[in-house]
Amino acid sequence: MNVSSINSNYNNLLNSKKNKIEEKSFETTLHKAMNNKDERELKKACNQFEQYFVNQLFKEMRNTVHNGGLIPKSQGEKLFEDMLYEEHSKEISEGQGIGIGEMMYKQLSKQGMK
Repeated sequence: MNVSSINSNYNNLLNSKKNKIEEKSFETTLHKAMNNKDERELKKACNQFEQYFVNQLFKEMRNTVHNGGLIPKSQGEKLFEDMLYEEHSKEISEGQGIGIGEMMYKQLSKQGMK
């Protein structure tokens, strides 16, 4: 009995739910910051967006790599990779970042913090 399609469907469902939660978190933080004119919350929201963006970049880059080989990746390996990319994204956005969060912060602070 082949259950690989069940695992695939389950993983797709989990990833879509996780993405929706991340988007809601960003939106909620952004609206809260703009309504309260809180620059610290705005910076946090921009960093969350950058973290999400970098994580998506990692996922898309991983999708371009051919998974040929004798032994296919297990669900545990795939889960570990996802968690590893999340941590890398977090470290990148909390550090110097790639600049998207800073650009968003400058633009949004001009618009909403007046």
